[in-house]
Amino acid sequence: MSAKHRTLYIAVAVVVVLGGLLFAYYANYILDRTTADDRARADRKAASTADHEQPAFVSVRTPRDIEQDPPENFIVLLDRKLTASEQAGLTAVNVEGDGLGVWQFLKPLGGRLVEYAAPPAFPNDGLEDGRYTPDWRWSQSFNLNLNSDRSAGLTINSMTAVKDSCRPSTAQTVVDLPPAGAEVRQGLMWDLTGNTKDRTYGPYVLNEGEDQGQLFFRHNVIELGNGQANMAMNIQPRVSDRTCTWHINASYTDTTGTHTQRIPKGTETFTTEAAPKRPAQYFTHVIGAGWGCTGQVIRKNCPAAATVEQLPPEWFG
Repeated sequence: MSAKHRTLYIAVAVVVVLGGLLFAYYANYILDRTTADDRARADRKAASTADHEQPAFVSVRTPRDIEQDPPENFIVLLDRKLTASEQAGLTAVNVEGDGLGVWQFLKPLGGRLVEYAAPPAFPNDGLEDGRYTPDWRWSQSFNLNLNSDRSAGLTINSMTAVKDSCRPSTAQTVVDLPPAGAEVRQGLMWDLTGNTKDRTYGPYVLNEGEDQGQLFFRHNVIELGNGQANMAMNIQPRVSDRTCTWHINASYTDTTGTHTQRIPKGTETFTTEAAPKRPAQYFTHVIGAGWGCTGQVIRKNCPAAATVEQLPPEWFG
């Protein structure tokens, strides 16, 4: 092959290669332009599917920090009777002005703190639907934090407490620091009064103001996801004479409709403990009078100034 033909051959080959590359580039460009909308829709659908595959929100329960934020009025329950030396140690605790020392003494012995439910009544003489009764005595408050990592927003518009089981308290000992006044704390309250079959009510607003005693979700919703800040709530469940395990069913709406998520997840539950009607040992501290006790106790550990008249009427009545 002559030099002239070789040059022509190379030139033709270069033109063919460049033409092929140019055709491939423009063909790919045209394909991208014509399929851009379909691919964008597919990407959005995939992202939305992945977004909805994760839980709608995560709930975290944090117990009340009793040492840093002690309730003013409470009882401590134990599943056993205090020994004579433990009774002497308890009644030696100086309670005037601060009951935290009682808790610090009883906690290592297996004590569990239960709060007096407060307020005992609301300014509007009852809860929004007339469910208030003075038998709502006990509460074990906790903080509930709700957070969602979803890109799309969601709205919780209802939360219902469901009692899984209720039983009489099995505590043997009650140490009581009765209320001298009502301690009002901001938060939401559920009425868990009664047995498992009895309906629950709430959540009610405990915050002071016009909404106190009203149903929270009548005028409020909880917005999560889409960059919204987490929701932190103080939860105050109330029981009377029965200890109840329970959970919350939260109803929420998102772009796919209405759904329900359980709080806490799986088969986990919350527990709210009540005081027993007939404890084997009962100790109470009356301001200005000192310690009194009844039941299977060593009488010398309780000053005579505090008498059985201070006991709740349904106990030992």
